[in-house]
Amino acid sequence: MRTSVNNYNNESDVMKFVEDVTDRAVNAQVEKNLFLGEYKERIIKALTFEEIKEKGIYYEIEKALENKDVNKMVISRHADFNDIKKYIEIAKQKRVPYKMIDNLVCVGQIALVVVAKDAIVHEAGDEIVVTSKLEKCHLKHLPDIYFEAMENAVCDFHLDIIKKEMPEYAKNYKELTFMDKLFGSKCPICQKLGGKKRG
Repeated sequence: MRTSVNNYNNESDVMKFVEDVTDRAVNAQVEKNLFLGEYKERIIKALTFEEIKEKGIYYEIEKALENKDVNKMVISRHADFNDIKKYIEIAKQKRVPYKMIDNLVCVGQIALVVVAKDAIVHEAGDEIVVTSKLEKCHLKHLPDIYFEAMENAVCDFHLDIIKKEMPEYAKNYKELTFMDKLFGSKCPICQKLGGKKRG
């Protein structure tokens, strides 16, 4: 009787082991499908389709392409080429190979991933998917106009706020010059907020 119980326990252990291995394999495949065919632990940074469409670039991707562990950049063919060409140019400048995939198995919102050669460890709080510029404005308690004004010339007052609150995106704004003002250009943030207010 004892032998049969031991056999049952062993069979149970074997079945549990097989189920665990199967679950891990399925989860790994699901994860790969979310990250354009790459394992999550090898992703340095990722962008969504919405973020790819935005004006300017995400400097987190440029920084990721400079990472010593970088191996390649993978882009979904479902992203508009006009939106992704700025990232392709950066990859070329950094001499990082890139590829475009149109795998129908890939699901989700990820449009671009920067991939390491091997698994990497992310620091606590370091998100793989880049936080959107609009969300960063919200986290800094800045109104949407700061996001909407990107790629435009803004006054010194608002540019100083941007440099202080979101320094990584200051390059996405131009400085409103004396000549701009002379020709009638105005700071879009001042116009929306009714003057030199933080918002």
